[in-house]
Amino acid sequence: MDKLDATMHKVEKSAVVMDKSFMKAFANINKGIQTIKLSSILDQVDRVANGLNTLNKPGMDLSTSMYDLSAMTGVAGDKLKEIEGYARKSAVTFGGSAADGAESFKLILGQLTPEIAKVPSALDAMGKSVAVTSKLMGGDQVAATEVLTTAMNQYQVSLADPIQASKEMASMMNVMAAAAGEGSAELPNIKGALEQCGMAAKGANVNFAQTNAAIQVLDKAGKKGSEGGVALRNTLAKLSEGRFLPKDVQKELRSAGVDIGKLGDKSLSLTDRLRPLRRIMNDSALVTKLFGTENNNAAIALIAGIEEQDRLTKAITGTNTAYEQAAIIMESPAEKNKRLQAQIDDFKISMFNATDGLMGYASVLGDTARDVSNLIPAFTLAGDAISFLTSRQKLHEFWTNVVSKSTKIWAGAQAIFNAVMAMNPIILITLAIIALIAVIAWVVSSTEGWGEAWKHTVNGAKLLFLAWVEGLKFQWNTVVNAIMIGINYIKEGWYKFKETMGLGDSSENLKMISQIHADTEARKKAIVDGAKKVADLAIKSKDEFALAGQSVHWKKAAEKTDGIADPTTPGTAKSAGANPAAASDKKAKTNEAIATGGTKHNYITINLKDLIGVLNIYAKDFKEGTDQMSNMTQDALLRLLAMSTTAGS
Repeated sequence: MDKLDATMHKVEKSAVVMDKSFMKAFANINKGIQTIKLSSILDQVDRVANGLNTLNKPGMDLSTSMYDLSAMTGVAGDKLKEIEGYARKSAVTFGGSAADGAESFKLILGQLTPEIAKVPSALDAMGKSVAVTSKLMGGDQVAATEVLTTAMNQYQVSLADPIQASKEMASMMNVMAAAAGEGSAELPNIKGALEQCGMAAKGANVNFAQTNAAIQVLDKAGKKGSEGGVALRNTLAKLSEGRFLPKDVQKELRSAGVDIGKLGDKSLSLTDRLRPLRRIMNDSALVTKLFGTENNNAAIALIAGIEEQDRLTKAITGTNTAYEQAAIIMESPAEKNKRLQAQIDDFKISMFNATDGLMGYASVLGDTARDVSNLIPAFTLAGDAISFLTSRQKLHEFWTNVVSKSTKIWAGAQAIFNAVMAMNPIILITLAIIALIAVIAWVVSSTEGWGEAWKHTVNGAKLLFLAWVEGLKFQWNTVVNAIMIGINYIKEGWYKFKETMGLGDSSENLKMISQIHADTEARKKAIVDGAKKVADLAIKSKDEFALAGQSVHWKKAAEKTDGIADPTTPGTAKSAGANPAAASDKKAKTNEAIATGGTKHNYITINLKDLIGVLNIYAKDFKEGTDQMSNMTQDALLRLLAMSTTAGS
């Protein structure tokens, strides 16, 4: 019993030592991982992700705008590619983004008509007008588009011929740019005024230059933007009333020598219609009666500014002011930088298109790699915790399986012993101790495989540790290979672009494409192989722990002979009918064994500890109690020796 107890204590101590060794190994590995300068790795991953995003953005933005334009107009195929080419060319020429150019195309089509997209050259011409106008408006292409489309819509420019309409847009652009240069109203204010008076001016047959001249005069008089447009619209409306003016007003005008017919004569210029009213300028009551209280100041400003309007009309007609002003602005260093950036972005767009948009996926991979790399510290801590808990759990399961078969037997023996102890008599206590020893000895002698179980336990722990290490390698290699695969896609796209465009040596391009593709496939395979290796190690580890639990088993029972064996006497044959020669030989061997002390040694060692735990003596005096104790002890020892002799036999 002592030997069995000592063996179990050794096993327990070995398990504790093993657990401490694993914990120490895990701690050392964790410290090693923590010493890696992750900040530098994370910085590099972040830079790669940002680079991919920057490389991808121009092409992705332009592609998105072109798909929107296609959905709006129904234009696709070669015409859509032609429009995209115009957007890119405009960006390189004027600076800015090709996607912004495409957005201006969309706004033009939305404000005017989608049918213009069916004539890409007309759309290109309008886009150039927008680009030029935007230079005069701080690079705001949306505002520039709105200025031009407002002018065209208010003057109801025919769109039946898109080419002619684009020329009209360019002419209006120059008029407004020249008017803004000559007068005080800037392009946004001109747009606001045209929104209110443009259609009325068109209806009154006032040409675009004259309208702009009037807007400038009103702006200088304090009627800015839409307010000036409303005033001009109301003035034109009064002039057009002609014979429908109130009778008293007509009478007063005739008395002043004003020809009412000329006021509404659409064949005359606006200033020619206003010129007769100079005779009533000093009659504020008549001016107020004619134009109304809310419009009399605007009317007086227009009448007084007839010469200024004529000057402005002449100055802003037939010019290239917008182009000239834009050319001056584009000579600034900032504009030159924009054009240089546009060329670089155009190259990025070429790469994007050459890869059929695969660079967009590379950008997503870059962002994903950055996110994963940022979580590497968390993965490490989680991996440590999971690995530690897994190891402890496996060991716990192993020991549970190992002792599960013998626990019931030991528990049963202990229960018998406890029952006997409750009876308390000395002889029963002694018998219980002997029975417990016999049961434990029987368990040890009836089971086997403890050494094999320990070997499988050690192997399983080793495999579990290797799986943990390979898991860390797999996580890191996955991050690195994902980034490198994304970069390979970019490189492969670049060489495909060179091959398509006929740049460089074709054989060299194809060679590089093949090498890059092979590297990409190798990296993909490395990721898959890494995952398989981790899974295989984990499965092998599980199998080892399972084998450890299965190694402890009952010994196979020896074959038994039916019936009772014949009694034999040393030195005699087994039976009378036996072979004489064999009997003689066996007898000789037996005699020799007896003479030399025998060939088999049987040692029976019985260690008794606390044979009699509690001895209760009930007697009248000490002598009687001493005799009773002596007799009981002798009887117990005699019984023990008798049982030992029987067991030895």
